[in-house]
This record gives sequence, C-alpha cells and structure tokens, in this order.
Amino acid sequence: MFTPARYIVLDDEVTELATLVDALHVLGAPCVGIRFDPLDLPKPEHFTGLRVLFSDLHLVKAQPAGVQHYNTLASLLDRCVPESHGPYLLVLWTSHEHERAALADRLEEILPAPKRPIAVLALDKVQFRHGATWDAAGLREAIGARIASMPQLQALLNWERDVLAAANETLAIIGGLVPDDQRTIAQFPGALDRVLSLVAIASAGSSNAQNDRKGAVTAALAPLLSDRISNRPQDADANALWEQAVTFPQGPELQPAQKARMNRMLHLAVSQAEPVSRLDWGAIIPLGDAQLNDVAMNARFGVTADLLRDREFKLRHERRTEGQLVVVRAGAACDQAQSQSGPIPLLLGLLAPSTALSQNKRSPAIHVCDEKFELDGYQEPVSLLIHARFSTTTVAQELQTWPAATLRLREQLLATILVHVASHAMRPGTLRF
Repeated sequence: MFTPARYIVLDDEVTELATLVDALHVLGAPCVGIRFDPLDLPKPEHFTGLRVLFSDLHLVKAQPAGVQHYNTLASLLDRCVPESHGPYLLVLWTSHEHERAALADRLEEILPAPKRPIAVLALDKVQFRHGATWDAAGLREAIGARIASMPQLQALLNWERDVLAAANETLAIIGGLVPDDQRTIAQFPGALDRVLSLVAIASAGSSNAQNDRKGAVTAALAPLLSDRISNRPQDADANALWEQAVTFPQGPELQPAQKARMNRMLHLAVSQAEPVSRLDWGAIIPLGDAQLNDVAMNARFGVTADLLRDREFKLRHERRTEGQLVVVRAGAACDQAQSQSGPIPLLLGLLAPSTALSQNKRSPAIHVCDEKFELDGYQEPVSLLIHARFSTTTVAQELQTWPAATLRLREQLLATILVHVASHAMRPGTLRF
C-alpha cells in the first residue's frame, strides 16, 4: 500500500535526523529518515524507490577519519541499493570538497556499476542550520540548484513524477465509475468491487478473469495509463528542461554489444527480471531433448533439428551446434488473455550468435529480426530467426511439460513477426503467362 520513499535521510544522530526530515516534509518531499546503527543496519527494502540520498559522511564516529568512513557508506550502498536500480543522487553533508571527491573516487572503485550514484554532491549543514531548526526554503533552493546542474537527472525525476500523476489519474477514472449515490462509507467498497469485476470480465472473459484477477484488470488499465503518460500537458519550463537534457550529442556509433543491450531492453522480457510464462503471448520456449530427438522432430515438423539448422536457418556448418531451436507462443492476443480453448499456436525459431549465420540466401519464409540481442550465456550479440512455414500447435497441458520459457517478446517486435508470418501464409499463388 505504501510506496517506497524517493528521498532518504541517513544519519547516526537522532536529533540531526529528525530536524532534517521535518524540513524536507515542509517542502513536501516524500522522504524517510533512517538512523544508522552498525549493529542494526538499514533494511534494503527501504531503498527500492531511492532517488536522492542525504547522508552524513561520519556515520560511525569512533572510526578514524578518511577511508574507513568511505568504506562504511560504500558497504551500506552495496547492501541496500537494488542490483537493477535507476539513477540516484548522493548528497553528502560536508563543507570539504576534497572529502566529496575522495568518497566519489572510492565508490567508483569498489561499488558495482549498477549501484553507483549518478553523482556525489556536497552541502554544508552550517549554511542551513539556525539553532535547532533548518532553513527549509534555503535547503529547497540548494537542492533544486544541485539537481538542476544535471538536467538529465532532473528530467528523469520529472518523468517519474508524471508517471505517478498518470497512475493517480487512472485510479481517479476507475473511482469515478462508482455512481454518486453509492459513494458512501458503507457502499463504496462493494460498488468499486462491481466496477473492477466488470473491467476484468471485459478484459479477459468471465471465467478467465477469475483465474488471474490482477492480470485482467491490469490489461484493461495499462492502455489508459500509457495514454495518460504519453499525453501529459506540456509547458514551456518542461520543454526547456528536456531540450537541456536531451541534446543529441555527436559521438561514435554504438558498438554491436551496446546495440544488443539496447535491443534487449526494448524488445525482450527476461525471466530472471520479469515474469515469463509458457502461456504468455510472445513467450520464447527452448525445445528440450524430448522435443529435439529425430523421431519427435519428424513427427512434428517433418524434418530433423540438424537439417533445420543447416538447410532452413542456414547456420555455418562448423557452428550449427551454437543455434538453439525455440518456439514462440503466437496466436491472437485476446485468445491468450481469455485462455480460449483449442491448441496453442507456436512458431518455430532459432536463437544463434549473429556471426554463426551463413551468408547464403534464406527462404522468404524466414524472418531474420534486424534487432540483435544481448543474452546471458552468449559472448556476442544474438540473432532471432522465425520460420513462417514451420509452425505447430499443442495443448496447454502438453506445453507445461516443455522447458520453461526464458524470454518474452514485447508487443512491438512480436507484432512485426506476426505480420511477417501472416503475410507469408496469405501470399497469393496465381497462374499467369
């Protein structure tokens, strides 16, 4: 129910911590204060929404000055910042530039890249303290100036704010469907239940909505949320910020490995990071030994796996063992969402290192995705090939005995593949002289 705080204040002194948190609350910042205790370390779940961390440099007063203090903070960040985390800013309470620079160097040295702050900035407490109170207005101005010095971070923080606003507006739309005469403490929960149930049924059908209630509601609300995010009101300040943040700097062309990483982000859901099921629309399922033996392949496709790699997908003969045969869960999106009865359509595909592909011409039935991907277990970018002529079906019960899905194609690339398959299947064959 409670969203993780985007601003965290870390200090070992209770009084220092409380007064700073109060000052940030006056600014309307959604922050949480955490007292550092080496015998009771902060919980990592508090850091899942971190965007700005305010920290005292000397978290353990008994430590000698210098590298021990840097190591304490680095160890805490390594423990608490999630492995896959967005950019965050570290604001250090110090008036000494050499300490800020030394800490930044130490974090660069020992922290894994995904856990490093985008920048380490310094603020002097003395400038904002007046006895037991903080100068909230001055603090806000100083923080704003520090963030504004990095327009890219400021733009991303504003985009995240827009996403939260769009989510709030989407919830308001759903709440607005409850009739006014039912907006009472006694009636509102039941009326909202009715609205959510109708939305779920419209999305997935009556029986299937009950099997995955959250998924059915999410499928209906996701387009509303996406539209709200894409069509946020623009103003001159926002436009000016994005012009500063995205300047299209000239530079060397992306290397193949960099392109492969970008394509993975845009077009693939990976099972370790995102939920991927065999029944998902676009799920990529590797063929296992039970499906790859010659008897099974001949029965299903009329050809062996080796011949597919050699004659159809055309891998280099000396590298054909590097190609992994897979199937992609195809069909209509609504059939998958509503768990329609009947066999599940599967498209035969191949994942292989791009350099393992022969330069020989392939059948027009084969779609070689222009996008190459970074995948675990491969030392170079990987190509995905889909064969429109080799498709098959199976029922859900049998599919559940196949190897687990490792990837899922996101909708844009999946739709491109489905258009290719449909176009190939529907090509006319006319007689002409």
